[in-house]
Amino acid sequence: MALIIEEINRAHRVCNRFRMNGERATLGRCYSSDVMLEDPHVDPLHAEVVQDEDGCYVLRDLNSLNGMRLMRNFRDKSVKQADVRERQIQCGDEVQIGKSRVRFINAEMSVAPAIPLHSAENIFDRLATPLVAVTLCLLVAGLSLWLAYLGSTMEFEWTGAVEVLTDAVIGLLIYAAAWAFIGKVVKHEAHFLAHLSIAATAALVYAGWQWFGSLLNFNFNLHYALPLLNILALAVILPVMLWCAAYLALNIAPHWRLVASVLLPWCFLGFAAAVEIGKMDEFSDSPQVSKELKSKDLLWRTPVPLEEFLASTPALFDIPLDQESGRKKTASKATESDLDVRGE
Repeated sequence: MALIIEEINRAHRVCNRFRMNGERATLGRCYSSDVMLEDPHVDPLHAEVVQDEDGCYVLRDLNSLNGMRLMRNFRDKSVKQADVRERQIQCGDEVQIGKSRVRFINAEMSVAPAIPLHSAENIFDRLATPLVAVTLCLLVAGLSLWLAYLGSTMEFEWTGAVEVLTDAVIGLLIYAAAWAFIGKVVKHEAHFLAHLSIAATAALVYAGWQWFGSLLNFNFNLHYALPLLNILALAVILPVMLWCAAYLALNIAPHWRLVASVLLPWCFLGFAAAVEIGKMDEFSDSPQVSKELKSKDLLWRTPVPLEEFLASTPALFDIPLDQESGRKKTASKATESDLDVRGE
């Protein structure tokens, strides 16, 4: 029966794996060690594993400077941390040697079945190329510049163009770098280009929706409902982005990944939607004016003739008064005036 010695990190992920087939194996920093550990706190010959007459494996300390410490056994939760000089190895033991950790596994122990690849893997592989990532970032920058130009009522200067471009690109780079750093720490896989391409795609979709929303507002005057429609669009885009980022960067179960990807954005967006709904009944002393110029070819409905529109304006702004209540109020004021005169 062979013994598997695994070098693991603090997240219990395997860095190196060694197979012990003989009766003795040494652990240390020197090149003659059977299990070489790149750790300055490990002695050149720190410890050894020997097989006794009964076929059991025993771990012994070789008078090392920093000793050994049993951290846990992932199969037996009753095992507690303790300093050890010699220990009969149990399958699942994790021992700290210097600042390195090794785990001992029986070679005959069964492993979990393979996890099928998600269908999104092919999409991520295609997105994680420099050409795709750079192209999507350029499209985001160009679309942001175009929308800023259409929404500007002043002369569009080059300094404003540079500010729009840098804000768009730097925001994407910061987002991708943050998730790549998390993935490097957690899964030892950065996937920077994939995160960048996903963020750029989401930005393109949302920018396209904003232009389409302004087109709806141009045709149907949806300035009160448009903020809620924008929130609804984000309620679809953000969970997809967060699911992709969590899939690439985090080691969490699929159902927890789905729940977190949906609930976290919806909690913040639900609060924003409640604020927008509360503003609907508030009176605004300034009219809602769109600064974007649009061609008449984008008008989907038949325009109202000018004469007809002017004829309907009194109905929009005149406040009808109840004549009967008006008479009562006038009579009441006259009575109060008579009483004041008599009192004087």
